[in-house]
Amino acid sequence: MTESNQQEKQPKDATEATPVTALKDNADQSSSPQSKDENTSTSNILGSLALGLSAIAVATSGWLYFQSIQTTLPQDVQQLMAQQNTLSSKLSGNTLNQSQLSELIKKVSLSDQVIQSQKEQLITQQALQNEKLQSLQAKLNRLSNTTKEDWKLAEAEYLIRLANQRLLLEADSSGAVTLLSNADDILNELQDPIVFATRKALAKDIQALKSINQFDLEGAYLQLNTLYDSVESLPQREPSKEWQANTSKTLSENAEVENTSVNSFKSVLDSFWTSIRSLVVINYNHKPIKALLPPAEYQQLITGLQLQLEVAQVALIKGEPAIYQQALSRVANATTEHFETQSTTVTTFLASLTALQQLNPSPDLPSPRDSLLAVKSLTKEWNSRGAENTETINSADSTNSTSPQIESGDNA
Repeated sequence: MTESNQQEKQPKDATEATPVTALKDNADQSSSPQSKDENTSTSNILGSLALGLSAIAVATSGWLYFQSIQTTLPQDVQQLMAQQNTLSSKLSGNTLNQSQLSELIKKVSLSDQVIQSQKEQLITQQALQNEKLQSLQAKLNRLSNTTKEDWKLAEAEYLIRLANQRLLLEADSSGAVTLLSNADDILNELQDPIVFATRKALAKDIQALKSINQFDLEGAYLQLNTLYDSVESLPQREPSKEWQANTSKTLSENAEVENTSVNSFKSVLDSFWTSIRSLVVINYNHKPIKALLPPAEYQQLITGLQLQLEVAQVALIKGEPAIYQQALSRVANATTEHFETQSTTVTTFLASLTALQQLNPSPDLPSPRDSLLAVKSLTKEWNSRGAENTETINSADSTNSTSPQIESGDNA
């Protein structure tokens, strides 16, 4: 009964509630158009106010910003100028630094070049020192393996070089022949067929030097000095004796005429004829006879002849054949022209002068170059043979030293 009662109550409540809700819905529908109009009007008013306020705010803010810009503009300009100055100073500093850097780069490059050149010089010096050390080491090795025959060969080479220098510097052929002969004797003592070519060249050079006409340089110089001293004692060429006799006779006759005061026409003619005959002299040599020289000119002649003899002495020592022959020919011509050639003193003087003219102060001397080249090749061949002998000896010693080790290994 309870459940049925409850079911009966629920439909009743539902029927009662439906009219009330319906009334409320009708009331709301009737009041909604009015509220919508009011809301739209208020929203429009508020929007316009907001727009006005925002415009006022924007204008105010723009005006304030403009005022602030106008007040800070000089300060900004000054700041910009200061910044520009700092930038320019930094730029100038950077340019200076760049120039200094370029100079430093140039200096560094130059120093690198100097260091490179010094390095190359040091390398070349080191190479030269190494070569010198190697040559010294080779010389030491050669000296350690030097024998008596090596010393003899070196002595022969030295004598041949000395002979060459003697010929070139002093033109002493006799001394060169002696030196070459001594070198040949030394090579003969070696008793080795390898020296045959060198001895053949030595014999050829010795024979060539012996075939030269030798002259005593010191003796020729002393002969010229003797001629220099004997120039002052040479007699001058005098007029003929007939002229002297006629002249003296004429003078005596004139004196007698003056003394006796005899002035005949015949004596005058005779004296005139005699004087004419004395003036005419027949010269069978077809050469003019000069009068005696005055003392000053005679002294000049003597001095000139002595000077030419001194020139001949200097040319003889220095080996100048052209100057030597020219000076002696001048002395011979002056002697023949101004001095009495019939005199024994002048004849002896001219004979000595002619003998000296036959000398050649600078004869063509052969150079012992063949001997020098032959001894150089001999020395090279001798040293190479000695080096081969030392190598064979060393190899034999090494084999002898290694053979006991092999035998000990076999025994083990």
